[in-house]
Amino acid sequence: MSEQEFSVTKEGYTLRAKLSRENQDVLLEITGGDVPHYGVVTIVSPQQPMQTIALPSRPGHNHQEGVLTKRIASVIAPVLQSNAFIIGGLHVNRISKQQLAAAGMMAQELGVQIRDYLAAHPRAKVIEEFS
Repeated sequence: MSEQEFSVTKEGYTLRAKLSRENQDVLLEITGGDVPHYGVVTIVSPQQPMQTIALPSRPGHNHQEGVLTKRIASVIAPVLQSNAFIIGGLHVNRISKQQLAAAGMMAQELGVQIRDYLAAHPRAKVIEEFS
């Protein structure tokens, strides 16, 4: 397994990505702000439509980071060799309108960094054998 890290900082907070790979599959952990956590997962594959699941954040509310994980997924999808799981959680305490507005642009920039890395570092496929 190999790991690579990426980040974008704007408006007083940082959005980070940790990329891990097994064979040609990709796992991205997208976290940041004052309280990094895991609350959303987006699954993207060359063979099926993107799917996102948002878990509860507090009574009556689900995590909203799917907006960010879906944006990253859309950016990296063209260079994926296999499946990607993008797990995300970003919380900025008392987030301002400017900080909230920057999040989408930050996710886009992070996605471009990841896309460029994946395109420059393809993985040879390990052939699976079945009995």
